[in-house]
Amino acid sequence: MQGEFSRLDIIRRMTTYSPALNPMDYSKLGVVGRLEGGQTQAEIAQAIGVSQSVISRIWNRFLETESAGRRPGQGRRRATTPNEDRYLVLTARRHRNMNATLLQQHLRSATGTMVSTQTVRNRLHGVGLYARRPMAYFHLEGPGSRNNPAFVHESVRFGGGGVLVYGGISIDGHTDLYIIRDGPLTARRYRDEIIRPIVVPYAAAIGDDFI
Repeated sequence: MQGEFSRLDIIRRMTTYSPALNPMDYSKLGVVGRLEGGQTQAEIAQAIGVSQSVISRIWNRFLETESAGRRPGQGRRRATTPNEDRYLVLTARRHRNMNATLLQQHLRSATGTMVSTQTVRNRLHGVGLYARRPMAYFHLEGPGSRNNPAFVHESVRFGGGGVLVYGGISIDGHTDLYIIRDGPLTARRYRDEIIRPIVVPYAAAIGDDFI
């Protein structure tokens, strides 16, 4: 039937491709339309019965030649230009953590062109770029391993503990460093452990100049 292509037609056209061939001929294969509709290369290849590399070449060559020989009435206008496609691809490769929404916003800021996130995905899929999915893994523990000393690792939370010390300093000297142990420093402990045994004798040694 006219306008339809067999599997052999697809392979023959790809192996005998000429730059002069109208890009719309490739659209008749249904490949471009399916890619723009959101199908993956693998899905289309399986549906048509060809290898994924054939679909990839059709898409890449369509991107390269889409602006050649297009006349009014020859199908809908593409949402992006080849330069905008290259911008999306380069941005995606430089910023691997960007998703389709961020790339869409970057394209709009840089060129003023607003496209759907699906169009962004289609352009990236056309060159073999796909979203990264985190790998799922399972942490397996045997019964009773939580409290088993063989599986316990000593650690200190919140950056580790602290040590409270006291030291008196004057122009001519200083007291010994006193480590405050066994709980918080209360007013009673401050009087009994620091003022009476440390500060008072040190003040007496300094004499009238002690403040």
